[in-house]
Amino acid sequence: MKKADRLLLEEIQAVIAGELECSADLLTRILLAYEKKEARHEKIMLQSDKQQMGLVHETEQQEKMLAQQAKMAAMGEMIDAIAHQWKQPLNAISMLAELSEMDFEAGAIDEAYMRDYKAQVFSQIEHLTSTLDEFRKFFRPNKDAVVFDVKKAIESVLVLVKDEFIQNMIEVEVQEESAMHIEGIENEFKHVILNIINNAKDAFNEQNTQERHIHIRLTEEAGSKRIELSDNAGGIPVSVIKDIFKPNVTTKAEGKGTGIGLYMSDQIVQKMGGSLSVVNTAEGAKFILEI
Repeated sequence: MKKADRLLLEEIQAVIAGELECSADLLTRILLAYEKKEARHEKIMLQSDKQQMGLVHETEQQEKMLAQQAKMAAMGEMIDAIAHQWKQPLNAISMLAELSEMDFEAGAIDEAYMRDYKAQVFSQIEHLTSTLDEFRKFFRPNKDAVVFDVKKAIESVLVLVKDEFIQNMIEVEVQEESAMHIEGIENEFKHVILNIINNAKDAFNEQNTQERHIHIRLTEEAGSKRIELSDNAGGIPVSVIKDIFKPNVTTKAEGKGTGIGLYMSDQIVQKMGGSLSVVNTAEGAKFILEI
């Protein structure tokens, strides 16, 4: 404490004890000291607010960066999925073209042949078009929360990974006890589902699992909606599972995962008013989404 402040305090104590009369000069000095103290307090609070605002801004920037990284990672995975989806119909069209040339040379082409040929080509083109439409809808900006059908949203994600999952010999079963609807941004929910099943696909390949199954179960009880996504890929290491929803935490080999996907999935589910958790089962991992 400064000497002047100490002397003022002693004078105030003397006035309280009745040992000194409270003069106008003393009152003036007390008021000035109080104003200085308030000014110092306001200055400290202002500095604290600025620091807090800086931390908030820094946190917001980190959140935006993580969201962008997650979006780019998801887009890369989706482009891979589209490549797998398109490979089969393009190969089929190419094969049909080669066969038609051979059949023309053999004199086997007639009106019925051409009708069948046209139907097969159009079927493959429809497959290409529907895949592209789903891809466009998946990344279409949509910031409005709506009530949507959960099973239909999951099935639209499965359309996008169908051929890739067939190539990786992964079977997906969706079990719904009754029609489930939730409110939120549908495309964000689809990102959560895509990320979890793609993680299961990677785990199957890393563990070299022979029979590969993903089971998605939708249940509802007492107003609580529960979506369980289980796999038989061996589970998540105990040393990692408690931190799996933190940013930059991954179970994948170096260079094969950013650790952003599950963090952003957790953020999306929280924004929907729900929770995302994971437990290990006897066969693999079970992700539980509750709203």
